[in-house]
Amino acid sequence: MKVGEHIMLSPTQKAQQRTKNRIRENGQSGFVVLVAHMEPLCLSRQAALLLESVGTGWRGWLPCEEVEVVSESR
Repeated sequence: MKVGEHIMLSPTQKAQQRTKNRIRENGQSGFVVLVAHMEPLCLSRQAALLLESVGTGWRGWLPCEEVEVVSESR
């Protein structure tokens, strides 16, 4: 994934409810990658993506291990 890329996500089987909710509530039109593969303090330094929702304007971190990319477009 690259910064600025438009992606569609789905939760993995090990995704926490928070991740599932964010994708369900904000991911209908996909997300734009703002920062890829960082280890933010807010997620206990696990690899994560900073995303912005295309549809709702939501912005936040989702752990990489809890999401899978369904499709990518530039």
